[in-house]
Amino acid sequence: MENNKITKIEAIFLILIVMVNRIILNLPFSIMYVAKSGSIINLIYIGIIGFLIVILLNKLFEKFPSSDIIDVTEYLGGTFLKDIISIISIAFLFLSLYITLTEFSNLLEIIYFKKSPKIFILMFFILSILLSNLIGFRSIIKTICAVVPFTILSIIITFFGTIDNFELYNYTPILGDGIKQVFIIGLQNLFSFSIFNFYIFFKPLLKNTYEFSKITISSFIFSWILLFITIISLMTTFPMIQNTNAINYLYLLSKKLNLGNFIQRIDALFILLWIILIFSYLSIVAFMMNILFKKITNCENKQMFTFFTAPILLRFMFTTYKYCYSEIFRYSSL
Repeated sequence: MENNKITKIEAIFLILIVMVNRIILNLPFSIMYVAKSGSIINLIYIGIIGFLIVILLNKLFEKFPSSDIIDVTEYLGGTFLKDIISIISIAFLFLSLYITLTEFSNLLEIIYFKKSPKIFILMFFILSILLSNLIGFRSIIKTICAVVPFTILSIIITFFGTIDNFELYNYTPILGDGIKQVFIIGLQNLFSFSIFNFYIFFKPLLKNTYEFSKITISSFIFSWILLFITIISLMTTFPMIQNTNAINYLYLLSKKLNLGNFIQRIDALFILLWIILIFSYLSIVAFMMNILFKKITNCENKQMFTFFTAPILLRFMFTTYKYCYSEIFRYSSL
């Protein structure tokens, strides 16, 4: 297990990949659809609440220096409660795999593979999950540390590429459709910080568990900033969003970037980065599911669980995606 211990920087990147993944897969659209022109106020509002939740999590985990939520529930309620929470956690992580794989494969199909069977795209990613978990955790972490900074850079480049078109009019009225929409209905946008659901699992992986507080606070602030600048870019370029999840607005932003003759087709470069990032995200989620599986079964070879996950995941690819996202994933995250 010692080889699986991660440093402070690696832990921050591990959390940031969750937020970057959601940003790539249209999270800002979900916020803007609810809050409209009040999205900035709504983001500040849920950001404050989210920060308080991070502080609360840190306080709750102070008494459990090397434990995750499964260890805590076993201490509080015994094996039965531990198994129940583990199964719920595995189900949520599986749903996260499903949502990510479905959204990104749809994006690739629309952009590059309109005439190819979707099953080929799905198999490409599912086989990568199997391969990465056989290669090992350290390889996944190294890939994450390599790709996340460049993906964050792509978001920052997109922000500065659109800032010249900034119009204050696009951000008014600042409360969108009213106080109720921004502060009450808009409270559901807390699901944007699905990083909370990963904070409660990764503490035992830390080399220095006493850095847990610094890691959670730093990663939350960085995640909020990334979400903030992405929403600024979208509101600047697309003040009137369409009521559809089929449009990937971050990709449309990259298509609009003009960096002169130095870089051509920067959107294709971004897509390449995003593919590697999605690989890494799917792999780390599968790894966490394996850890939970081991806690339930005490099976030494936890990687074998991935061979059960992959075919089930492929079967779920042909279910009703929209319902899973809008009615299950959003509220299960909360």
